[in-house]
Amino acid sequence: MDTPPHPQAAPAKADPSPDSAGSAWASLLLVLSLAWSLLPAGLSWEFTNQADNLSGGNFVIQLQWGSLFLLAAWLALRHFERFQEVMTAVNPFLLALLAYCLLNALWSIQPGVTIKKGVLLGGMVLIGVVLQVQGLGHMRWLRLMGGTMLLFMVLSVVAVALIPDTAIEYATAGNDAWVGGAWRGITDQKNSYGIMTAFTVMTLVGLYATPPVRSIPPLLLLVVLAFCGLNLVMSKSTTSLLVTVMGVACFALFRWKYVADDFVVSRVLIALAGLLLIYVHVLYVVQGRLPTWDEFFKPVADLLGKRTDISGRFDIWDMVLDEIERHPWLGIGYGAFWLGKDSASQAIIDKMYWVPFQAHNGYLDIFNELGLIGLGLFACFLVVHLVTLYRLSRHDPSEAAFHGSMIVVILVHNLTESSLLRGVNFLAMLVIYSSIAVSSSLRRHRLASRPATSAGGQGWADVGPQARYSR
Repeated sequence: MDTPPHPQAAPAKADPSPDSAGSAWASLLLVLSLAWSLLPAGLSWEFTNQADNLSGGNFVIQLQWGSLFLLAAWLALRHFERFQEVMTAVNPFLLALLAYCLLNALWSIQPGVTIKKGVLLGGMVLIGVVLQVQGLGHMRWLRLMGGTMLLFMVLSVVAVALIPDTAIEYATAGNDAWVGGAWRGITDQKNSYGIMTAFTVMTLVGLYATPPVRSIPPLLLLVVLAFCGLNLVMSKSTTSLLVTVMGVACFALFRWKYVADDFVVSRVLIALAGLLLIYVHVLYVVQGRLPTWDEFFKPVADLLGKRTDISGRFDIWDMVLDEIERHPWLGIGYGAFWLGKDSASQAIIDKMYWVPFQAHNGYLDIFNELGLIGLGLFACFLVVHLVTLYRLSRHDPSEAAFHGSMIVVILVHNLTESSLLRGVNFLAMLVIYSSIAVSSSLRRHRLASRPATSAGGQGWADVGPQARYSR
């Protein structure tokens, strides 16, 4: 007896689905949030009101991000049922960290600043969730991100040619000669420009290597990578050079078809430990004793054009550790320490030949501002995120490899530059968006693989994407 043909699903009605009009809204949110995080704070290239920008008191900053947060809130209310569904997949420690940052205002030395910073963090989480509610897929995410950053590089090259006094960062007192004449383009500084270029390279490689088809012709890829390489070298940021190499290498490693086994972490750690032991052994054979820190780091520092104290960062770290001892558990207040002259960091400023706006170690800054409790919540967030990435790699190796390489290089970058939980910082925003995207993608894959059928006899794979979100 023949089986009757499976009935075709009725075409969608006029209500916009996440794949049509909703995707346009999601694209707008992603592009604008990337743009606002890359451009100088308050859209000012004067670089004279940085303390006001860091405190969140700049009206232009509030207008920029406030408009995006309102748009995201409107979209969340418009698709509230899907919003609730996506929220169930969000890393719970990300939400706990957000709640703690807001609660931190109760004992912060700058409660107003802490509340503003907490609202900015909450707004980025909201945008990250809405991007998934609106159905922004991984490939479109990569295309929009790569296209936006490439446009920024083109505009930056034009700025270097037309307004070099603004687009080029010249050496000042205390800078190495390597810094002189570094390109920063239309961003706020050379390091930001270098990091943007590094992530452009990672995004292009991710687009090229993601199946089922390579979306970039090889010749075009080489031309664009050469253009990125020029911008990367002219940024004169050694950190960005390392991030580029490490990011591409991590993506290749994580994307390798044999890497998704239960022993990949052990193998990587053993390989790194072996290389480290070989390096120490060579130094021991040459000198007849174990090397000091300066001797151990000097070959690498000379290669990168840095000092063995990582350009004076050790001095700042020692002073920040002294500050942490005064409030080890709860912290001094989220975003309340590095606010320029006459702020809580004045004691450190008095001992430096320049005005620092961070500890140049993101983990110390989290410890100082949020205390041991906040640092613990952040560590739990990272553990859950890494576990989610590992689980996603069983369903979509390419997506997991890209997000995995992203988090690795950001965590390494955070050792010498404070980037995580730093307001609307480019890298901090990427971590939040990435975490929510990974959790949401894993949830979709799990729902799609469920064998259960609905009451009408349809399998989960037979229903449309919008029906999968409905209860």
